[in-house]
Formats: sequence, structure tokens, C-alpha cells
Amino acid sequence: MNFEPQSSQQIIQLLQQMELYSQNNAAPLPMKDDVKSLWSGIGFRIAEHKFVVSMEFVREIMKYPSTSQVPGSKEWVRGIANIRGNLLPVFDLHGFLCEKTTQIKRETRILSIAKDKLSAGLIVDEIYGMKYFDQLNYDARIQHDVSWKNFLKGGYELDGENWVVFNMRQLIESRDFLNVAG
Repeated sequence: MNFEPQSSQQIIQLLQQMELYSQNNAAPLPMKDDVKSLWSGIGFRIAEHKFVVSMEFVREIMKYPSTSQVPGSKEWVRGIANIRGNLLPVFDLHGFLCEKTTQIKRETRILSIAKDKLSAGLIVDEIYGMKYFDQLNYDARIQHDVSWKNFLKGGYELDGENWVVFNMRQLIESRDFLNVAG
């Protein structure tokens, strides 16, 4: 098919036809009611429990790095890691919450968090990546039956699974978490 216009009038007609075709075949804009307000976070696992943490706190996700021990620190303080020339304290989140040390496996990851002047690497059993939830589906009753519920704040149901929101602000403001001396 050859679309070589012969005159400026034919060019205008061709452009008008293309415009009409686009208008007739364009997808409609979503109705105001169709627009959802999404909450996003990083999904992760501690033991058998699935959580999601707000992107507001997450700096990066990394494999378990080499660490240097910190003498006189609590058992859940795994050490200090040198990450691209920056020192990052590495904490065993499960060890802090349950006093049960996380076994480092192939899927173990460090959830690097940062807020205000605090930076830390938290050991988690597994990362599930970005999760998106309709904010209207937030349910304050969704919880895990754990002794450290004060670090949890409701959650979302997605594809038949409950994702409990881990309250990172509560963690980083906790005196117990900030007191790393043994």
C-alpha cells in the first residue's frame, strides 16, 4: 500500500483520517470511581510469616554481606558490613523479635532501611518484591499470632494471602532496638 500524497490537500485529508481513526479506537479514560489509591511496599518473610513494609523506609535489598563482629553487642547484632565504602550495621530481625537466630540460607536477604539519621540492614528469610494494595482494602484486624504484635499494624489480603504491615517506625523508635549493647 502506497501512501505517498500528491498534494498538500491530500496530506491534510490523510491526517484528518488518522485523527478520526484514533478518536474512534482510543481507549476511554478511567472514570473517577475506577482510579484506585495504591499503597506499595516490599514483601518479606520472617520464619513462616509474611509481611510488607512501606517503601518509605526501604533503601535497597541485598544478599547477605560479609560482616565484622561488634564486641559487647547483643546476639541479634550480626555485625558491621562495608557496603560500597559505607558502614552498615546488620541486625537479625527475627533474633531481635523472637530471640531465635536466623539461619543464613541462599534466599536470605538484607532489607536495608533508612529513616532520618538511622541506617540499618535487617536480616529477613526471604524477599517477595514489590507489593501493591488498594488502600480501601486495608484491614486493621489482619495480624499474625506472635508475641511482638506491637510492631505490626493491620494488613491487606491479596490473592488469598494475608500481608501484615510491619511497622518500621515503631521498630526504629523502640528503645530495645536502639540498645544494642550486650
